[in-house]
Amino acid sequence: MSETDSDSDSDSDPDLDPDSKDTARRQHNWSVEAAFLAAGSRLHSTPALLIPFALAGFVLAVIDTMRRHDPIPVLEYGDLEQATIHLEYAGYPTAIGQTTLPLEALAGLELPYLVWGFGLYLISLLAVSAAGVLTFTALLDGEAHLGPLPSYFGLVVGLDLGNRLLSSVEFLQNMGLLGIVPLVLILFVLVLLFPTPGLVAAGASPLTAIRWSEDVVRGERWTVLGLVLLLGICAWVLASVPVVGTFLTGALIAPLHAAMIVSLFEYRRTDEASGVPLEP
Repeated sequence: MSETDSDSDSDSDPDLDPDSKDTARRQHNWSVEAAFLAAGSRLHSTPALLIPFALAGFVLAVIDTMRRHDPIPVLEYGDLEQATIHLEYAGYPTAIGQTTLPLEALAGLELPYLVWGFGLYLISLLAVSAAGVLTFTALLDGEAHLGPLPSYFGLVVGLDLGNRLLSSVEFLQNMGLLGIVPLVLILFVLVLLFPTPGLVAAGASPLTAIRWSEDVVRGERWTVLGLVLLLGICAWVLASVPVVGTFLTGALIAPLHAAMIVSLFEYRRTDEASGVPLEP
């Protein structure tokens, strides 16, 4: 073989070409932009993926209307005129309701009101859970089904109660600059739990999914943090829109969130260093 042929083969061999290696490495990088584009492309190519969470957003919007006319006290969602920025991130894909029923408001109620108030609460979580399972299974399996619904519903209830517990701790709300410390800890936990809903929808139990989640996000925590902040702030902005805010968060943010989690799974499948079983 001549020297010219050898040089030509070297230039065309991606194993020997540093530029080709760099290009391939960039293609396999998972970033906020890459996750957003991958999720957006998936939803654009299959618009039916938007339907389950759009319906869940509609259900939550109807529940908001009912609660505003109920004698049971509820918390109303604030608007963008407030100076502080809020992060609306529940730990799982969901529409953001514009009313919140404090569970302590159910204490001492007569049985009919108790059943009504608690029933609406469970219906809202069930609607979001069913939408999550249908969306994730369609993304992961190519066919929507409700098989993992019991486990997924248990995860949603657990995360919702955890969010309510943290929101009810008064000293966390009045710590000023010292509140940065618990905020960092909370964000750290949210980052670790980012893939958990998708793992449960893939068939893992909630506890198993939580254990696996740390391995799934290893090496990508900063990217996941960026996604948590992006999703949380966008959900806050859309949820603040009067009347249709809840529906918009369901139709747009929740399916995007689910597709981003699946994009992480797809990235991990191409990452030979990851030994996490993403299909339990």
